[in-house]
Amino acid sequence: MSTPLTVSRIRGRRTAARRADSGDARDRLTPAVRGILDQFHLDEVASHLLRRAHFAAEDLFAREFADESLTPRQKAALVIVYQQPGLNQNALADRLFMDRNTVAEMVKRLVSGGLLRRASAKDDHRAYQLFLGTGGADVLNRIMPRDAGVEARILERLPEEYRPLFVKCLRMLVVPAAGRERDAG
Repeated sequence: MSTPLTVSRIRGRRTAARRADSGDARDRLTPAVRGILDQFHLDEVASHLLRRAHFAAEDLFAREFADESLTPRQKAALVIVYQQPGLNQNALADRLFMDRNTVAEMVKRLVSGGLLRRASAKDDHRAYQLFLGTGGADVLNRIMPRDAGVEARILERLPEEYRPLFVKCLRMLVVPAAGRERDAG
């Protein structure tokens, strides 16, 4: 029969484990892994660089549109709904490549702020169609003339002749092969 763990016994085990782990555990690495790590340069890792580039782009957008309290995803939602009025939330989530629950929360905020308008779908009263609200039109009127400048500043560190290639490479990373064939035509 085992003895029940009390809070003091659990704390004692945690303290002992911390003492055992307080040293450098590099000696536990295999020679093969040590060789990999010795040659590893984080500033050459594509996923790390993409994440940093993403944060830099987000920061630039936030600074440029600080007066709007708008995120890049919210701007994208407004643009998509403008381009496809009557779209439902699930279709919007698909086009944004975002989780449906996250999009539902975002739509709720955009509707409450008057940026989007929601109406019952004609063919399915359980679903909603989305339309640009008057506040959304006002926001797009203010931000879209400046948006191209933000996009240009995101790419300005690249030589001008590489910018289209860089965007093409990003699309190749995110668009499935079947979509790339369609986009090439």
